[in-house]
Amino acid sequence: MQQPKRKSSLPAVLFLLVLIAGIALGAAVSLNRTRDGQGSFLSNLWNKSPEAINEPYQAGYSEALQIPPYVKTIMLLGSDYTPESGYRTDVMLLAAFNLKTNQIHLFSFPRDLWVDIPGYYAQRLNVVHAVGGYDLLGDTLAYNFGFRPDHYAFAEFSAFKDVINLLGGINVQVTERMEDQCDYTPERWCVVEPGMRAMDSNFALWYVRARLNSSDFDRTRRAQEVSRAIAKKITSPANLLKLPFFIESALDVVETDMSIGDMWLYIMPLNKFFAADMAQGYTLSPNEAVGFVTDEGAMVLQPDYGAIHNILKEVFWIE
Repeated sequence: MQQPKRKSSLPAVLFLLVLIAGIALGAAVSLNRTRDGQGSFLSNLWNKSPEAINEPYQAGYSEALQIPPYVKTIMLLGSDYTPESGYRTDVMLLAAFNLKTNQIHLFSFPRDLWVDIPGYYAQRLNVVHAVGGYDLLGDTLAYNFGFRPDHYAFAEFSAFKDVINLLGGINVQVTERMEDQCDYTPERWCVVEPGMRAMDSNFALWYVRARLNSSDFDRTRRAQEVSRAIAKKITSPANLLKLPFFIESALDVVETDMSIGDMWLYIMPLNKFFAADMAQGYTLSPNEAVGFVTDEGAMVLQPDYGAIHNILKEVFWIE
């Protein structure tokens, strides 16, 4: 019998931190490329654009998701950019906002999901943005999963350590023993035991990204643990006054198609981010994404589209 999908309650402040720190466990340095707003929906909250209504990749698609007009979505992308090898979006976190209830649903796409890229070929989901930017990523999500995000935010991983340093380190509640290769210690191997563990910026970045000895599913768990730790640290009385600084910093480090008005619509009123039951996180398990090896020898995840589609219905409050 199929096991139920994993479902966890996350503090709603998580998304605020994801946005202002530069995308779930990854932020950028000096992107300074926030685009001009294309008309904030502050004055037209619940209307879909003509492009969304006439979605070309969903026309005739029986599984296209009919997202309620009061649900707005942002695709948060974290990049592993290096000058030598370019980048992939190894963090792909979908945030869905219910403007009626102020609830937030978060859904993580594993980087190794094997999908059809319209007009190109089958490949991992994490290469799509590098190939064709937001437009191609939206096409790919619409073609494979039946929805197109309203907005995007993109950043690199490098400033994540700056965020942790600014907080003076974090304390992470580790739920499972973890050991894997790491590059910043003489032994080049790091181990962490279950329990409350203090992490500096190097250790936290390793803990989030390590995958040689684990899986995409395990990375999702670790990312949520670190996100909770950041949320707890930044919402402590000593750090609440720094929230405006984080927001201002985000405008310098995150590339997005949102206007400033759009950003404030998502993160205000701030009181909704301090209610423990306002956000809920969804992840995939091997039941919804089965590992297989391609003809070229790549180890990837084959999505069970029906199972993922059912999870996305919950993410988008579709009855």
